[in-house]
Amino acid sequence: MKFKRLLWTLFIISAVSLSSLCSAAALKYGDSGNDVKEIQDYLIAQNLLHSAADGFYGSATVDAIKDFQSALGLEVDGICGAETYKLLRAAAFNEIDVTTYQSGDYVPEPPKTLDFVITTVKTVGNVAQYAGVGDVIKFGMEGEGVVYLQNKLIELGFYSGEADGVCGQSTVNALKDFQRSYGMKADGICGRRTYSALDDEPLNLNDYGFSSELPDYSRVIRVEATAYSSMEQGLSAYTATGTLCRRGVIATDPYVIPLGTKVFIPGYGYAVAEDTGGAIVGHKIDVAFDTVAECFEFGRQFIDIYIID
Repeated sequence: MKFKRLLWTLFIISAVSLSSLCSAAALKYGDSGNDVKEIQDYLIAQNLLHSAADGFYGSATVDAIKDFQSALGLEVDGICGAETYKLLRAAAFNEIDVTTYQSGDYVPEPPKTLDFVITTVKTVGNVAQYAGVGDVIKFGMEGEGVVYLQNKLIELGFYSGEADGVCGQSTVNALKDFQRSYGMKADGICGRRTYSALDDEPLNLNDYGFSSELPDYSRVIRVEATAYSSMEQGLSAYTATGTLCRRGVIATDPYVIPLGTKVFIPGYGYAVAEDTGGAIVGHKIDVAFDTVAECFEFGRQFIDIYIID
């Protein structure tokens, strides 16, 4: 009888939890409870939340949700609605890759079994820690993917430790050094763009070691660079000059870099100034990518770009 009573109690708790999670539209700033704690666990698993999962939906949780929504091309409102919850849970369980996800991609529905709901928060940390080759790799993860990353960093001279398959602080620091040398956002997270760069020769911005591939150029301009994509909500698929918005296009202030100018951007490659923007004034550029996730990974950088004759 006691066992049946316990089972029924767990069922009631789980049913309430599942109902609130599947209709997570109410999860917003100021909310609290176990369902908030669960999405915080998911955010921590994605290295987006850097504080404890305390069950209170504060400003740190809002910012983490916004970062996640921005990376996946969702409406950036800081509210964990049903769609945000579904994608956040799938990302935490490595069912989707945030660096390659695009709107319309298949996303598994959250399981609705009793056992799953009871054990979700307990298991997500362990599930999210394994990384295979090609998976997004972050601090604390383990697996063959981490061994691959460490061997690459050893080969390129950035990591002097052992390839033990554990992404600890020394691995993260080595990865950040590599990303800086390639002109990338040094976030210590190995996503698709970092994987691609690992298969290339690194570009050292300190001594401009471009492996003798630096093109002929007329001048070097120091700019503040941000990133954008036509996949972002509200943005047009076309540039100011009527061409498709795509990788290889940048938005500039025409008074500084005239439209039609060809440039070389370390860590990005060749591009043409074909677009403009209201916030792109002076020594600022906006670098186009094909996905929102790539924009999120690029972030905001101060870099030297090369104007090609």
